[in-house]
Amino acid sequence: MPEQRLVFTAEPTNSEAGKILRAQLSQPTEDSKVLSSAMVMEELFLFMADHADHLARLVDPSLKEGAIVISDRYADSTAAYQGVTLRGIVPDPVQWIRSIYSPWNLPPDRTLLFALDPSLALQRLRSRTEQEKFERPGFLREVDGNFQRLARQEPERFVLIDASVDAELAATQALQAILDLISKRC
Repeated sequence: MPEQRLVFTAEPTNSEAGKILRAQLSQPTEDSKVLSSAMVMEELFLFMADHADHLARLVDPSLKEGAIVISDRYADSTAAYQGVTLRGIVPDPVQWIRSIYSPWNLPPDRTLLFALDPSLALQRLRSRTEQEKFERPGFLREVDGNFQRLARQEPERFVLIDASVDAELAATQALQAILDLISKRC
């Protein structure tokens, strides 16, 4: 197998929009706190601006140089999470978000979906000192439903990883999925 450069990245990035998002995400939101439609749309468009910057500055140039790009979170995450926050504001929010991305997004060759019951995910996160605003059981169940729907729509792109197993086994499954994709490209 020929050597290829690997680029590891994540969203939100360290762009200006990403910095604003990280600050907002670190502020827990009460279940009872309702954000205005304008605030929800602002958050969505900050995620999209960060994604556009990510594509322009890192992802697209890296791919053009022949690198393999691995991103922790990407456009599907925005569709899944913001699809919950936009419920009642736009019809079928997940598809609406994807339609906005469609003309300019670079779809990934594979998406590894780490399947984990939200209650177990939150239990594992308890050791962290900070909680993000989306880390609430009911919200995460709806996000999980959005991710499952996306996986059903594009089963050739999504690889489900059982994240309920220990971290080493889940990492092995993820690595194997990545190696399988690389071997098919070489």
